[in-house]
Amino acid sequence: MIDRRNPNSCFIEIVPKCEESYWTGEVEVNIIASARNKMDEESKASLIHLAQLVASTVALMERDPDLTLRLEHFIAEAEGDAKDKIKPIVTTSIEDNIISLNFKKD
Repeated sequence: MIDRRNPNSCFIEIVPKCEESYWTGEVEVNIIASARNKMDEESKASLIHLAQLVASTVALMERDPDLTLRLEHFIAEAEGDAKDKIKPIVTTSIEDNIISLNFKKD
């Protein structure tokens, strides 16, 4: 897949942990960048740093539930009709280096 994309791009991959076909709520977050990136080293480092900041929000939501609420509000505003949306309830837990997110509807 990455070979067909812009080589200067980087991707945040969210890999779900599943038990058979059921998602457990746990994820692995990876940052993927191409070795064919043609940007200078400073630009590459800045782009990877931005990707790290974005990817770290998954772990930070675990520590700061208010961040989750702010992000949900931001998404709802971006979608334009926050009043009509069913808001999920997100519960989280951390065990060692595994972060579990559980999305439930009201």
